[in-house]
Amino acid sequence: MKLKHLLRYPFDIRVAEEHLASPSKVDVETTEATIGIDLYSDQMLFDGGRHLACLAASAGKIGSKVILRCSRWLLAAIAHKSHGGRFLSMPNVCWIDPQATFPPQSLVLLDTDGGQADRVLSRQRTVAMLIGRDPVDKTLVMPYPMHPQQITDATEAREDMLRRRIKAGIFFAGNQNRRYGRDSMHHEFGVLSRLEILSTLRSHFDVRIATRDSGGRDDQIVLRDSASDPIPAQDWMNTIAAHQFFLCCPGASQPVCHNAIEAMSVGTIPILEYADRFHPELVDGVNAICFRGRKGLVAAIRRIDSMPPEKRARLSRNVCQHYDAHLDGGRFLKRLRDELNTDFVDQVSMPFHNRNFYSTSSPPSGRVPLGHRRAA
Repeated sequence: MKLKHLLRYPFDIRVAEEHLASPSKVDVETTEATIGIDLYSDQMLFDGGRHLACLAASAGKIGSKVILRCSRWLLAAIAHKSHGGRFLSMPNVCWIDPQATFPPQSLVLLDTDGGQADRVLSRQRTVAMLIGRDPVDKTLVMPYPMHPQQITDATEAREDMLRRRIKAGIFFAGNQNRRYGRDSMHHEFGVLSRLEILSTLRSHFDVRIATRDSGGRDDQIVLRDSASDPIPAQDWMNTIAAHQFFLCCPGASQPVCHNAIEAMSVGTIPILEYADRFHPELVDGVNAICFRGRKGLVAAIRRIDSMPPEKRARLSRNVCQHYDAHLDGGRFLKRLRDELNTDFVDQVSMPFHNRNFYSTSSPPSGRVPLGHRRAA
């Protein structure tokens, strides 16, 4: 445990307890099997604990309660994170200490190898989370999630309405400060940084650049700086859905960003350089506009300019179909929980970071030896 965690513990554990006692949890009923998250380390605390909140939000969509099992030290560290408090406050989330047990028939997600799990497990199905940069061969790959707020707010009726919206122009909104121009994006992933993409478009299409929205014009390229002109969370999906294409600039530490998933959920066509970071891979001209390098980006915009309306509409439909089949976090978690996948699953890759938190030569398995399984 780091010194800063020790110093913050008295305050953070009180914050955690307050979140867990949130009035929103009163009389919340869940109808499906429980999903347990069994944490031995702080691996899931990267990105402000956002992926814990995303898991819980998706679980809520499919009627599952989430039980977090971890030490009080780790519970306090979660509460300190920007999305950790959101996670602990969610109506379907509760916490148990390491000596307590999950309900029978729960799906339990482990952040350690099942052979090293030393807590009580009895009649639960266990799956190891392979958290890091690269998906492990022949494992199920969890789709990169939307922002937890957008997962929570999503409904089928709203999604259908947004998909039917008239769409025009190319849109990007995001932070444009210096850290999004680091060379690491090129060195580590072989793609242009966010700032390189934006500067390329400004230099080649300067008269078409808008800073707020397309105004319904197909020729507009909107490059909106969210730091100086933020879009309220409640307006975000409606704003994306008003545009035909979304420029999927990389994040600060790895290429995929939640904005790309949100855009695809409403049929806005992604323009991106990292189709291979999606599983299955996106296909140029089928469910994405793909490019390589600065020249490739300019050529992609030219291709869009000459694209007839019927092809744009077909691409948009394909994007929706790909999202529904492969990127919807709730559907993915339901298949995992209800054992609806074709093959036996005891590992799930979560390639959400710029480095692996596991040994690539010997990735953790969710299989808990029978000798380790015991009743409380």
